[in-house]
Amino acid sequence: MSLTIDDIAKAARVSTATVSRVINNNYPVSMKTRRQVEEVIDRLGYKPNIFARGLMKAKTDSVGIIVPYISNPYHTQIVNAFENELSKRDIFIYLCCSYDDPSLERKYVQRLMHRKVDVLVIIEGHSMNCSCNHYLQIDPKQPTILVNEHLALDTKHHIVRCAQEPGLNQALDHLLSLGRRRIALFRGTTGYSFHLKGRLFKRFIKKNGFDPEKNPVVHIRKANQPEAVHEAATRMNELLSRPCSPTAVLAGNDLMAIGVLQAALAAGVKVPEDLAIIGVDNSLVSQISSPRLSTVDLQMDMIGRIAAELYFELRDQGYKIQVPVRRTIESRLLCRETC
Repeated sequence: MSLTIDDIAKAARVSTATVSRVINNNYPVSMKTRRQVEEVIDRLGYKPNIFARGLMKAKTDSVGIIVPYISNPYHTQIVNAFENELSKRDIFIYLCCSYDDPSLERKYVQRLMHRKVDVLVIIEGHSMNCSCNHYLQIDPKQPTILVNEHLALDTKHHIVRCAQEPGLNQALDHLLSLGRRRIALFRGTTGYSFHLKGRLFKRFIKKNGFDPEKNPVVHIRKANQPEAVHEAATRMNELLSRPCSPTAVLAGNDLMAIGVLQAALAAGVKVPEDLAIIGVDNSLVSQISSPRLSTVDLQMDMIGRIAAELYFELRDQGYKIQVPVRRTIESRLLCRETC
C-alpha cells in the first residue's frame, strides 16, 4: 500500500498539519520536530503526491513536452538539453511524441493540461507549421513555450527559435564560392522549416541565373524519420544517373544528407572533390559520419538551454509574465569534410 501523510503523522507522533508544513516548508516548525518528521519520511520512503500538492500550491514542478518524432536527432538533442537543465532542480517532465499527427497532438495538449503541468513546451509541432494553428486556441493562461522557427504568428505564447535563414544563406553562398553551378536541394514535403528552405533555394537559383532543370528540388516524404536516410540515398542514385548530375547538395536535415553521402560514396563519387554536401541541424550523426558532414548548425543544445532558462523565469515570477517572450538565436554554417 502507498503511504499517506496520515501514516507519516502517526509514525512521527505529530499532526498531519505539522507533516504538511514540513513537506511544503510554508510555515515555521521547530528544528526538533522537523528532524523527527524528516527521519520518518526517509525511513519509510514516503514520496509526496505531486498532483495533490500541485492543486494546493497551484504548481506541480512538472513540464509537458510534445515533439513530432523523438527518433529525429534534432528533436532529441533539444529535449536532452532542456531536460538536463530541469533535472538539476528536480523538475519532472512528461515527454509525448505526436508522430506529426495533429489529432494526437491536440489530445496530448489536453492530457498534459489535465495533469496540471506548470508549462507546455511544443517543439516543431505539426499545428505550429500549419495555417490552421491549434496553439492559438490554447488558453493564454496556460504557460506555453513554442520551440520553432515560425515567428509570424499572432500568439500570446512564448517563442524560442533559431533563425535558419543566416546559416542557409551562408551554405548556398559557400557552394557558389566553390564554383558549384548544379546544386540539388533535398527537402521534406510539409512543414514551415522545409518550405522556408524551398523559398530560399528558389530565390538563390533565380538571383544567380541558374537553370532550374540542373538545380532540382527533391522532396523526401519521411524527412524527419530514420527512413529519410534510405529514401534520400535512393533519390540521389537517380540524380547520379543523369548526364548532368549535381556537383553539390544542400539537404534539409542531416538525416537526408547522410543518405546522399552514402549513395555518393557507394557510386564511387569523390566527396567533396566531385560532390559537395551540406546538411542542416549539426546533429550527432553529422559529427560521427565519415567523412564528417558539413552542416548548418541550428544550435539545438543552446535552444534547449534557453527554453529551460525561460521556464525558470516563468516559474520564479509565478507564471505571470504578461508580454509574450520572443528569443531568437542565429544558425551558422559549419564546414567540415564534405564541402
